[in-house]
Amino acid sequence: MVVILVILFAATAIFITWYQGMKRYQALSVSPIVKKPAYQFKMENLSIPSGIYFSPTHSWAHLETSGQAKVGVDAFIQGLTGILSAIHVPELGASIKQGDTLFSIIHKGKKLLITAPVSGKIKSINTEALQNLRMVHRDPYSYGWLIEMEPSDWENETQRLFLGQRTAAWLKTEMSRIRDFFALSVATPGTESGLAILQEGGEIAECALAFAEKGLWGSFQKLILDQANAEFKSVS
Repeated sequence: MVVILVILFAATAIFITWYQGMKRYQALSVSPIVKKPAYQFKMENLSIPSGIYFSPTHSWAHLETSGQAKVGVDAFIQGLTGILSAIHVPELGASIKQGDTLFSIIHKGKKLLITAPVSGKIKSINTEALQNLRMVHRDPYSYGWLIEMEPSDWENETQRLFLGQRTAAWLKTEMSRIRDFFALSVATPGTESGLAILQEGGEIAECALAFAEKGLWGSFQKLILDQANAEFKSVS
């Protein structure tokens, strides 16, 4: 009898998980803007660790006591992509300049290019994290770092990055910018349906990009990431 109850409990739990996943998929397949709070991407769930510098293209850097800088992809962009399928990094010994492409992050064949927060030479690669991308998603600022580099101009270049309260202010602005991007992207040509959703209380969905088509990823790259990088480099 106990065994039967355990099986029934397990089956019920599996069904509930499947049902919730199906409902989420149905909601996010229609639009990256959702009104149901359970599906929304919540800023309060994002941690901003002390001592971490953030780039406007969602990479981060932290200077170790050794003088080397660990670098990775921030939690914000992974909140939109969901758990990634692959991350490509440059080879050991490669020299990278601030604002150059550093990471290629991929979700089921859809790709975004993330640029370097600082300049330097790549000294090591976190192969363990690259083989377990759940680690990168779950703990991007600790075990989920991607590469370690020897920075060439740390003090000057980090002046242009976000730290502490500046990071919080930037992320709030970034959320609004991306919210508008998604609203306009889902609007039918000649209408304002996307904006209407927002006026009714819609917000960005968690993992919004994971359910988007490749074309929307291309638009996100051009209008969000590339534009932010161009503005960043123009004031460097």
